[in-house]
Amino acid sequence: MRSALFKTILMCVILMLILPSCSLLNNLPFLPPLPSVAPAASPAEVQASPTAPAVSQPGAQALSTAPAVSLVTSPEIVAFDMLDVNNGWALSDSAVLRTADGGQTWLNATPPGVSSVGVSASSYFQTASSAWVLIGNADGASGSLYRTTDGGSTWATASVPFAVATLRFLDASNGIAMASLGAGAGSEAVSLYHSSDGGNTWTQVYINDPTVSGSGDSLPLAGTKNGMTFLDSSHGWVSGAEPMPDFIYLYATADGGHTWAQQDLTLPSGFSGATTSADPARFFSASEGILPVDLSSYTVGTVFYLSHDGGASWAPTQPVTPTGHYSIASLKDFFVWDGGTTLFVSHDSGQTWSSISPNINVQDTLTSFQFVDPLKGWALTTDANSHSGLYKSVDGGQTWTTLIP
Repeated sequence: MRSALFKTILMCVILMLILPSCSLLNNLPFLPPLPSVAPAASPAEVQASPTAPAVSQPGAQALSTAPAVSLVTSPEIVAFDMLDVNNGWALSDSAVLRTADGGQTWLNATPPGVSSVGVSASSYFQTASSAWVLIGNADGASGSLYRTTDGGSTWATASVPFAVATLRFLDASNGIAMASLGAGAGSEAVSLYHSSDGGNTWTQVYINDPTVSGSGDSLPLAGTKNGMTFLDSSHGWVSGAEPMPDFIYLYATADGGHTWAQQDLTLPSGFSGATTSADPARFFSASEGILPVDLSSYTVGTVFYLSHDGGASWAPTQPVTPTGHYSIASLKDFFVWDGGTTLFVSHDSGQTWSSISPNINVQDTLTSFQFVDPLKGWALTTDANSHSGLYKSVDGGQTWTTLIP
């Protein structure tokens, strides 16, 4: 009798375990499913997937996949931009390159079909994944703008109404382009465009070419334009040079570039009567900005103007005697190199300067150099045979080791 009862109970237990409708199972607490081990793919990964369909963007051709990313040995770099201690981009005459190990190795990230890049290309490298490269057409008035969001694995292409331009993107969607329309006799005509879709389409907001109907003159034709910076979609600056004593070429807009006004800056002590050349301002926050200016009088020098109010006003720091190559690593860390035996360094926002003697002399070959923090920097050289070399410092510029011989 007990044996029969035991068998009956055992059978009920088995049925309750295997039947989902069993009342005992229905009364168990709900357990959510475990998360998937593989993380969800990012939008860039979805676009780059070989099984995902190509995505067309308004005004742009479908995403195209670059050839398998390959290592480039000793590339002939003509320009570079390091974003941090590991990640950076570079251009050679024939390729777009990127590094993820501080310049030790470089990978080919060239858009498919592009064989000519070099110094004539315009570029903007926003992150290790996002970049824009502009290749001008033979007509000199239009170009192809290539955009990647996955480090160069895939590129979208858009036809744009300019061939050479300074490019800036405030985020993934909103961009500004200042296109050069030709320079001569100390003047340069430019046009300004805005994009709100990542560079696929552009709207002209200003032009100062007097041969074009409706052109403006608040940003004058006079003066060569060295570049532009926008802090947000409304506030921007164009800097440059005009051969006038005691005059710094800096024009500001507060309406997205529709109108401009010259900002009056005072020259630093000891440089009265100097002519100047101002490079684009660089902002580290909504309020803190730096404006580099070359000075030429009885002597030459470089001075960094500081703004603490979003570019509404600028005050000069202590000038340093060399002029030319410089790097701004942070709001406090500035470097100016004479290209030879002396590197001038300030770690207090240009208030005081000290000099060090690098272990390399790159006189007449230094193309550019860049520090991303007080210690880590890179230097690019080009010799008379157009051969480039790349060096790296991890001690603030005192010692340089060769990355590309």
